[in-house]
Amino acid sequence: MENLFRVVSATELSTAIESGLVPRCPSDERSNCVHLNLRRDVETVANLYFTADEAPVALEIRRADIQEGLAFAPPTEGKPFHQATLPRPNVLFASVVAVHPLAVVQSNGASTFKFVAGT
Repeated sequence: MENLFRVVSATELSTAIESGLVPRCPSDERSNCVHLNLRRDVETVANLYFTADEAPVALEIRRADIQEGLAFAPPTEGKPFHQATLPRPNVLFASVVAVHPLAVVQSNGASTFKFVAGT
């Protein structure tokens, strides 16, 4: 069973550590569920929704902790990545098994995020 991921900013990571809850994003608020991603989609999500100034990281979440109620949606034109949804207000930070850095790589004059190899 593959773990799932949540991309958050450095500020949101600090909030999660302090509160014990992974913060909700605007999309979570609109649909009243938590949105998570597969490993293969982390870079896409980071590049669509974050800037280098936000210093995003990928939280790896133990899937066994969140399996109940988990549903998967295929990519769409507006969201070109797979997305898992979880009908609960938050994910507990205790379910985070790793915090993976996202490296900023310069490509054609633009910054992009890459999941750090070997993590």
